[in-house]
Amino acid sequence: MIELISAGIGVIGVVIGWVLNELTTTFRERPKLCFQMVSTPDDELTEKEYRVKESPSEHGIEIFNVGEKPFILESFVICHKKKLLVDCHIAESDRIILPFHNIIYTLSDQEVDALEWHCQKEHFDKCQVTAYSVDQKKVKGILPVPLFAIRANIRDTIVV
Repeated sequence: MIELISAGIGVIGVVIGWVLNELTTTFRERPKLCFQMVSTPDDELTEKEYRVKESPSEHGIEIFNVGEKPFILESFVICHKKKLLVDCHIAESDRIILPFHNIIYTLSDQEVDALEWHCQKEHFDKCQVTAYSVDQKKVKGILPVPLFAIRANIRDTIVV
């Protein structure tokens, strides 16, 4: 009888181990992206007086693929408290992000103005980012925007 109980416990242990192994495998294989703000090199910029609202700005978003599989990025949205701030679409040439590689999305002047305006109104220093792949898989992340938060605080102190 004791042998039957110990055999049953052994089988249960094997099943639990197998289930946990499958769970960790699925979590490891999920796409993982990290986001950070970067500055655009000066040689890629148009002079300030010749810019239009769609011109590249001094700010960009670097997107790292820290997952184990390539990620085909179609677009991403930047939100704060479920409010859409900026909707970004990736150029065809930059869509594929290999594992442990990155791309840089250069924000337009209009997108930067929108982020700064919302940051000044809402007083936040982090945004939620939802990236969409070509097959409509979602990957969520956080984008720190400390420069916009500092500018918003400076404008608030100057206005007051």
